[in-house]
Amino acid sequence: GGVGKTTLATKVFNDGYVKHHFYVRVWVTVSQTYDKRAVLIQILASMDVKLEFEKTSDSKLHEMVHKYLMNKRYLIVIDDIWNIDTWDNLKLFFPHDNNGSRILLTSRLTEVVKHATSNGLIHHLGHLSKERSWDLLCQKVFHGNECPEWSIKPGMQIVANCQGLPLAL
Repeated sequence: GGVGKTTLATKVFNDGYVKHHFYVRVWVTVSQTYDKRAVLIQILASMDVKLEFEKTSDSKLHEMVHKYLMNKRYLIVIDDIWNIDTWDNLKLFFPHDNNGSRILLTSRLTEVVKHATSNGLIHHLGHLSKERSWDLLCQKVFHGNECPEWSIKPGMQIVANCQGLPLAL
């Protein structure tokens, strides 16, 4: 956690070319406790589908998601997925039209991502070096200005304590 998976996915999701390229863009956060109904509602709500969700069955919600995405080029970001079974359940929501649609997963568990992709790209984010950590700390604290001499020693201690995790910095 804290290595920058969600930050990177957010940058991709909000990129101007990505916005233009995909007709539908959906962001879903799953986390450790997967709730199928909640995910379906997140998807439909992000697509501005107006519906009384509490009166609609799970199977109808699933059907609506599938129908809405059918024949559309979509990007679905599934953030913070923790379980292979969760992916196996989620993938059934999305049509396979071979039209350039994409699903981007973030997970701290490599086995989940490997299971989810047979021919896709897996991008592993590593910890920052001490130099990159120092640069990030200075950028965040001093907003690109010169780092004062008095702050170097405590700053280096912070860098060491954060162990290369951008979120900690």
